[in-house]
Amino acid sequence: MESTIKAVAEKKPKLLELGKKLAGTKRYYMVGSGGSYSVQLPLVYIAEKYTKVPVYAFSGWEFLERKPEGVDQDAVVILISQSGKTKEIVEALEWCNMKGATTFGLTQKQGSVINEKADIGYGWEARGVTFGKLMSMYYLFGSIFKEKGYDIGAKMITETDKLPELIPPMIPIAKETARKQGLDFKDHDMVFMVGGGINWGLTYQFAVCTLMEMCWTNGMAVDYSEFRHGPLELFTEGAACVFLRGRSDLKPLEDSIIQFSKENGVKIIEYDSQRLDVDNLMTPFTLFVELEWFSYYLSLAKNRRMGSWRFYDKVKF
Repeated sequence: MESTIKAVAEKKPKLLELGKKLAGTKRYYMVGSGGSYSVQLPLVYIAEKYTKVPVYAFSGWEFLERKPEGVDQDAVVILISQSGKTKEIVEALEWCNMKGATTFGLTQKQGSVINEKADIGYGWEARGVTFGKLMSMYYLFGSIFKEKGYDIGAKMITETDKLPELIPPMIPIAKETARKQGLDFKDHDMVFMVGGGINWGLTYQFAVCTLMEMCWTNGMAVDYSEFRHGPLELFTEGAACVFLRGRSDLKPLEDSIIQFSKENGVKIIEYDSQRLDVDNLMTPFTLFVELEWFSYYLSLAKNRRMGSWRFYDKVKF
């Protein structure tokens, strides 16, 4: 995390300049699968809450099935892939090029298939995947929104600048806390992930990409907003749940759901950015620190090696 934050911070001037160049565009699409889909959702949240700029999020195959009519010469499409060669993202890129949209590749390495084919290619050049993607996009969209006259753009940039000081002290604390939590949850084959707002993407990512893919544990993402419409019937004694808390107007709803769960005997882990006084914009980063260590110790407790898969990258679709 620390080396990735440093690497992206060094690329800040480039990202801000790219944002200025792209700010004249009318519509923005983001396309990526798995974790590359989930990191798009905070940007959509920010765009919808604070601006009138159309920003859309798509998983790769969904984008190819839908092929949005708005993808044309007045659109920018940001194609996100850690490997830089994800099949459906490459195919989406080729279609966008054909439609005349400006294509922007965002991959781990500068030299990637996607970056070679895109109009603009950007690599964050560091090991951290989620931080590399999300931090880069905060700078990029912060610059775009700022150029379009929205105050939130400058705030995104200044808040992102705080990450080099904010994150490192959190890491050892999260590690120590997560050791016991991983052991406590090791016998649960089903874990609910509850979150919402700017953290809905992280809620989804941890349920699907971390618990299911890497820990082989059935994870179910539940939005705070939809908790009453079904999930609460399963929040009984014997259930296990991880709650992600933001810094938004959802707090009373979060409080009531957590209280209900405790009273019903649900085993819970409540992540709250270590009670730090952070802006809501930063919670997708701070909560991620806590979740990373939890997943690591959960995988150890389940005797599961997170970097090895039974089917991923072995079964072709």
